[in-house]
Amino acid sequence: MPLSESDKLNRFYQKKKVTILITDSGLGGLSICAEIASELMRHHVFENVSLIYFNAWPEQDRGYNRLSGTAERIRVFDSALEGMMRFEPDFIMIACNTLSVLYHRTQFSQQAKVPVIDIVGFGVKVINDALKTSSRSQVVILGTVTTIESHVHHDRLVRNGIQPGQIVLQPCDQLATEIEKGPASPIVGKMVQAFMRQAARNIEPDCDHVYAALCCTHFGYCRELIHDTLSNFCKKTVTVLNPNHAMAAYIMANNHRGRRFSNTGMDIQVVSRITWDENRIRSISGLIRPISVETANALNHYTHVPNLFHLNISRKQTMDF
Repeated sequence: MPLSESDKLNRFYQKKKVTILITDSGLGGLSICAEIASELMRHHVFENVSLIYFNAWPEQDRGYNRLSGTAERIRVFDSALEGMMRFEPDFIMIACNTLSVLYHRTQFSQQAKVPVIDIVGFGVKVINDALKTSSRSQVVILGTVTTIESHVHHDRLVRNGIQPGQIVLQPCDQLATEIEKGPASPIVGKMVQAFMRQAARNIEPDCDHVYAALCCTHFGYCRELIHDTLSNFCKKTVTVLNPNHAMAAYIMANNHRGRRFSNTGMDIQVVSRITWDENRIRSISGLIRPISVETANALNHYTHVPNLFHLNISRKQTMDF
């Protein structure tokens, strides 16, 4: 009989040495990795921790939203999940909304031997908690085209009793890619302007509070820009909701054994099927260094593994992102 998720987690917390694998399509989830590294070094839950940041981006010039359709995206992510098992993880965290949308339709999800959590649930919870404080509040859910078109956050919130009129869905086409190149670049500024202007048109005049939910892990690198731009367009009080922090806190929040060791040995490795240019690495490592020097250093010395996972994808380019 397969173990329940609760049983898998209990086994995880009983271990002295663990391997935690965090995956994203790109560098957005590294902010989550950095927060986890910092917390585990402070609280000594495990004697030794190996943190693996697994970049699941499939091809140098083509991500999941450029693949030929949902079936191919699922197939490629399934292959990436199988590739993760070479690192023998004790716990997998999907720090990517796009990949989280795909996960529960993969074959891997039906037979996972280790606990797997995805970021969508954290986003739904923080949005739900915020909106329940006032029926006149609205949330702008910002995400990739795949995330927004899935309606996953919208549908779960409605099932939780949130009114559909409180939810504004705003796809941000290619914003994650440009943020990764440089969060402070002029093109990022122009894109944020365009997307926040579109979102503001859907804010009701009698809305008393607007929440901006960053449902793409990359968007946290532009938190202030998004906040200020949306505030300017909608002329309302805006609060940013960042599910990254909730996901990063998960391991400590579910630990009921307290401090178990006097010290924690930490090894962090960043692995990627594609290469990153030096400007991109320097930009992101500078943002996460104040949180975790070790994670920033791991990015600076990342390992390029061309065969990190197997690809079997269509060569036909699409324009669905």
